[in-house]
Amino acid sequence: MTRGGGRRPPHRLLTRCPGGAHSQPRQPRAMPSLPSLPGRRWLVLGLVVVLAGVGGWIKFGPESDAKTQSITATVARGTYKSTVSATGTITPKREADLSFSSSGVVTRVAVSVGDKVTKGDVLAKIDATSLIAQRDAAEAQVTAAEAQLAEDAGGSATQLSADRASLASAESQLAAAQDAVDEATLTAPFSGTVSAVGVEVGDQAGSGGNTPAADGDSTTSAVTVISPRTLLVEANVSASDVSQVKKGMQVEITPTGGGEVVYGTVSDVGVIAGASETGAAQFPVTVEVTGKPAGLYPGSTASLAITIKQATDVLAVPTQALHTDAKGTFVYVMDGKKRTRKDVTIGTAYGMQTEVLKGLAEGDVVELISFTRPSGSGNTRNGGGELPGGEVRFSGGGAGPSGPVFEVGK
Repeated sequence: MTRGGGRRPPHRLLTRCPGGAHSQPRQPRAMPSLPSLPGRRWLVLGLVVVLAGVGGWIKFGPESDAKTQSITATVARGTYKSTVSATGTITPKREADLSFSSSGVVTRVAVSVGDKVTKGDVLAKIDATSLIAQRDAAEAQVTAAEAQLAEDAGGSATQLSADRASLASAESQLAAAQDAVDEATLTAPFSGTVSAVGVEVGDQAGSGGNTPAADGDSTTSAVTVISPRTLLVEANVSASDVSQVKKGMQVEITPTGGGEVVYGTVSDVGVIAGASETGAAQFPVTVEVTGKPAGLYPGSTASLAITIKQATDVLAVPTQALHTDAKGTFVYVMDGKKRTRKDVTIGTAYGMQTEVLKGLAEGDVVELISFTRPSGSGNTRNGGGELPGGEVRFSGGGAGPSGPVFEVGK
C-alpha cells in the first residue's frame, strides 16, 4: 500500500542496458543442453589361448594405437616320445609263503616281522617226535628188504623181481619220511626280509595251513619272506593301449604321493584280459624295477609311463603354430615384422609338439597366435589404457583369459 492508500505496483527487476536505458524484466536463464556423450564401446576380447613351451607377457599401454602383435616360437630339434599310462601295485620280485607240510605243534618261532634272514636260516619248528619215529620205521623196512633180496640171491627171476620192488617201495617211504622230518623245520629259501609271521609257539600246524591254538577258525602261512629291494610293479593297461606295449620297453615309475622318478622295463605282457572297476577290459603288465632304488615300498602304488615310441633329433614346432586349408598345412614364419606363409609337411605328433619333415629349418621363428592390441585412452576403467589387471600373461602350457574381458574406449 502507498501512503495515499493506493496499491503499490508490482516490483519489477530492471537491468541496465549498455546505453543506460532500462530493459524488459530479465527472464531466468535456460540451462544449456548437454552435448550427447559419445557412445561407449565395449571391447570383448574373450581370447582363450593355450600355448605350450612358449612364454610371454602382453601389456596394453596407455594412449597406444591399435597394433597387430604376435606370440612366436623358435623351431628347434629335440628328443620326443610317446607313452602309455598305467597305475600299478609295487610287489617284491621274490616272495615265499612258507607253511609246514606235516602236522605238529609249533615248538619254536625264531624270527619276527622285519628281521633280515640269509638263505638257510631257521625260521620256525614243529614237534618232530612222531615224524622221527616214522622215519626210523621206514629205515627198518629198507633194511629188511635189503636182507630179503640178499637171501633170495639164488632164487628164481620172479622172486628176485619181487624183492627188488619191495626194496624200492621201502626206499621211497624212507625218503618221504626223511622229507617230513626235514620239513618240520622251516628255513629261509633265499636271503631277504621277514614280512609276516603267522604262528606262535603252541599253535597246531598242518598240511592244510597253520591254525592258532586258541582259535581254530583261521589258517595262514607260518612265515613269509620277501626280497624288499628287488621289486616289480604289477599294473593293468587298457585294451586300446596294450597292443602297443612290448616286453623290454622302458618305463618311468612315479610313487603315488610323490617321490623321485625311477626306471624299469616291461618284463611281461599278459594275454588274458581282466575287468576294471568300470567293467572295461584291461590286461596285466609286469614291470621290473631297475636296480634297488630307495623310496619304493612293497604294497604301495605307483604311476607308470611306458615309452612306446621315442625319436631323437626331431625338428618340431608347437602344434598351435600349424594351420590347414584347402592347399594343405602351413605356418606363418616371422622375419622381424614381416609375416610369411610357408607350407610344411608334418610327421608324428608328440603331445603339444608336431614333427616337421619339410618346409622349415632349425632357428626359424613361427607365429603361434596374432591379435590386435586395442587402442588405449585416458577414459578407460583402469585410467591407464590397460586391460583390467594391467597385464595378461600367456605361459607355456597355460591359457589366456577364460572369459570375456571388457574395456571402455572412446
